[in-house]
Amino acid sequence: MKTDVKEKRKAKKLGKKPELSKFYVYFREYALPLIVLLFAYVGFKIRDATSSYKTFLDPDTFFHYEMYRQAIQEWIPKYYAYAYPPAGIKAGGYLGLYTMQAIFYKVTHALFGTSVMGAFKLWPPFVGAMIIIGVFLVGKKLHSNWAGFWGAALIMFSTANITKTMSGNNRGEGPFMMFFLFAVFFLLVYLDEKSWNWKKIVGAIGFLVLSPIYMGVWNGSQLGVMVLLTVAAIVSVGLFIAGRIEQLRRFFRDYYPLLGLSIILGLAFSAIRFVGIECFLIFAFEAFIALTILVFIMLYGQKLGLNYSDKLHRFGTVAVIAVVGFLAFYGYFGRDLLKFLGQATQSTPLYQTVAELAKTHWNQIAPFFSVKSKDGLVFFIALAGFIIELFRLGKKFKERDYTWYKETWVVVYYLATMYLLWNAIRFSFQASGPIAILGGLAIGEAFVLVEGMKEKPSTKALYAIFLILLFLPLPYVGASYAYTQQENTMKYYKILNPKMPGSVPQSWTDALLWLRNHSSPYATVLSWWDYGYWEESSLLSHRRAVTDGGHAYDRRYIVARFFSGTNEKAEVDLEAWEDNYVITFLDPFDQQSDFGKFGAIAYLGGAINYGEYHKMAMFGFVQKSQILIHNNTVIIKFGENQYVEPYLTIDLTNGKVYHGTKGVIPYVLYITGYGGILAYKKIAFSDYVRLALHLPFSLKEWDAQKLFANFKLVYTAYNGYIERNFGVKIPSVMVYKFTPFAIYRMDLLQNGTWKPFYSTMGGGKLPLGNQTLRLWISAFGRDVKNATIIFEAYNGTKLVERKVVAENVYVNHLNETPVEVHLYVPKATKYRFLLIQKGPVGVTNGAVYVNGKLADSTHVLMPGQSGTIKLTEAFEKAYTNVEFTLRGVLYYYVAPNGTDIYKDNFYLEPHMDIVGYVPVEKLSSVKPGDNVITGRASVPADFFTRYIEELKKKYGNKVVIVSERIEPIFLTEKTYVLWEGS
Repeated sequence: MKTDVKEKRKAKKLGKKPELSKFYVYFREYALPLIVLLFAYVGFKIRDATSSYKTFLDPDTFFHYEMYRQAIQEWIPKYYAYAYPPAGIKAGGYLGLYTMQAIFYKVTHALFGTSVMGAFKLWPPFVGAMIIIGVFLVGKKLHSNWAGFWGAALIMFSTANITKTMSGNNRGEGPFMMFFLFAVFFLLVYLDEKSWNWKKIVGAIGFLVLSPIYMGVWNGSQLGVMVLLTVAAIVSVGLFIAGRIEQLRRFFRDYYPLLGLSIILGLAFSAIRFVGIECFLIFAFEAFIALTILVFIMLYGQKLGLNYSDKLHRFGTVAVIAVVGFLAFYGYFGRDLLKFLGQATQSTPLYQTVAELAKTHWNQIAPFFSVKSKDGLVFFIALAGFIIELFRLGKKFKERDYTWYKETWVVVYYLATMYLLWNAIRFSFQASGPIAILGGLAIGEAFVLVEGMKEKPSTKALYAIFLILLFLPLPYVGASYAYTQQENTMKYYKILNPKMPGSVPQSWTDALLWLRNHSSPYATVLSWWDYGYWEESSLLSHRRAVTDGGHAYDRRYIVARFFSGTNEKAEVDLEAWEDNYVITFLDPFDQQSDFGKFGAIAYLGGAINYGEYHKMAMFGFVQKSQILIHNNTVIIKFGENQYVEPYLTIDLTNGKVYHGTKGVIPYVLYITGYGGILAYKKIAFSDYVRLALHLPFSLKEWDAQKLFANFKLVYTAYNGYIERNFGVKIPSVMVYKFTPFAIYRMDLLQNGTWKPFYSTMGGGKLPLGNQTLRLWISAFGRDVKNATIIFEAYNGTKLVERKVVAENVYVNHLNETPVEVHLYVPKATKYRFLLIQKGPVGVTNGAVYVNGKLADSTHVLMPGQSGTIKLTEAFEKAYTNVEFTLRGVLYYYVAPNGTDIYKDNFYLEPHMDIVGYVPVEKLSSVKPGDNVITGRASVPADFFTRYIEELKKKYGNKVVIVSERIEPIFLTEKTYVLWEGS
């Protein structure tokens, strides 16, 4: 007896499909792609909502903008002067990103007259729109038009995807996903065709053209290469074990040449620095060769006598070869193999402190993959799609369907990004691609099931309409919510900083624009690394930053030591970086400030241990109404019946000091005019806190006087939002001018007795006539050596007296002793003490070349190498007798309690040691501005090893080397203003 089910099965075996309504088919084939274009437009508008900002939403984008400006002129940037001062950096990493953005600018400018900034802000929303289209095309090839349609709908409003494709966030993750999805689409077009035709040719060309592009636009593009290599391995081994040799032969013939060519093209483009993952691509190519050899063994091993008679023997062959191959690779790469197979994790104390590399939790994932708020619905839909794809993969494999490589690709892609997401929340964006595709596949499967039902075409069309109505709220609600969120974000930042809306607080824009107008164009600024790109930006101060978001990781330990340390423990050689300014950002009312970040600073600087970093907050804010003072006792009230007493309280409004009595908490309370700031005991008197609050208090006699002699407050920027809305002036950003040598105290010899008459904070005037003085010099981080001290007197601008008052001066910065001088002080309007000592001058202001080739300006020559160096050095003024040298600097830390960074008692002591100087050339003179300079140098082979061996003798296995540098430095007799006054 015939039944509908039997007829349906029979039709399926004959390759027939159930009949569908003609209008339904037209709608599916033609209307859905048009609606996807609408999705792309809506997705673009959501992501473009932030384009009206005057600055950018993402700090890294400030750096990307500078590279992009260079790429418009050079195509591939060579050098960036504003990181790693005074040497600058050889531009590296994902240089393809800037080239593609430059091409985008050239095209949009030619077609629409788009400005440089306009194109830069347009690029991320454009990328987001193209990703939506890419998800549709891939979903269509993997499953159906419906799967692509719903995948596009989901990624249109995906918060995880919007974060890296909205205007003002020009990182490489977005372009990578866009180009990778389109590359995979063309690859699938190519693989789906059995014989060569125009589709197969277009697919091959499209994949090969896009492969080096996706490799070049992001430093994490190893992800794409690894996914494709993994698919090659799984499909090849699966076909072999199943005994499908002819299918294996076809897959090898089609897939392997294209994959190998794509890796070779990536290597070729890395030679011109378009692609920045050369080392990984070498590894990938070697892995590809190993896979190719494996496939040859699988195809022709029987001829060599191998037994392929059953699945067990074939599996055993693969297992043995895999083990031998892994051991061979491990023997070749050693422990570096794990670096190629992994990603950035919390493997160093520095990485431990990077929030976006922290382990992921569900409460972080849910908002990124929600339709609205924190429901996480899209994540669960995708999980259902993943299960369906696993089922489809198994079913296809069992039915000997050759195209199971499609399901393998999406499963591998999903698992790879889930692994990354599990390790670090920063990878939520990369996960948004496969999650959208699998979510679309899950919903698309429902439509395909309807299409395969036995009902008549009109009934099935009604079912399809019902499904559309059922899922329609997803894109509608999701897009509305996402756009509202973007608008609210925009309004929020405009309220915070109406002058320059964007992620940079008003206090920072005020301070940085002040710096731009009041400092040398060659000046260097030190702050915590989060703000480095702001300092370097041509939109803001356009000054060199000691460390920033992507450069000088080794210096962060030293900056942290300076910020979190006290007295001698905090003193580091800031002049080694030619630092001129120090900026603090301790604002209880700004979430971006160091108020919440100081745990990382204190940990990296060695002020606290790993356990304290996790358990103790460094700062807390207390409302005025919570502070109770009675009988010289200070109590802080929390809640109804909760009271705590700080172990020390300092009232900055009147100078009173209160000591805790019993049951105290390990915090110092600073009472200000706007409330109280609680500071953890170990960092409460750190240099950072004292600078940020301008504390006049000393733990040791003269301590504060010394600090504020070296660091003079030159500008204070206030929290604009608080001031506008509440009328309270809260110091937010403090800018200090730094000098390594300064007089903090002067004593006068009178009747055989030394009497102090001047201090940094107390002031004082020079006595007239013949005098014998003691000058107390604060030498911050470096010694005074073989120096000369000169006294000058001025009437207005006219010099009336100039005399050398001391020669061959030496002051140990860790044990300072005064310098006695004899001088005549005439009547004048201004006096100065100057110190002349050899010091670094100039900043490298152009690419460095060694033997005619572009070189790394922080590793000009490696130990054991020689070469002719050519560079451009900029000087603020003319100098004579300048020594061109290469300076060797070693960054390391000592771990007194052992090097296991996950133990609670782990802490570190950071060090920066100047190992030595290698002479290059002696220059009789240099002019102000740029000077093209050449010279030849040879670096001893044991330049660092001898020094490191001595460190290991001293500290044993508790010393950890962070980095070694050999950078160009120019030395000459330099004049420092020790003191200036009346």
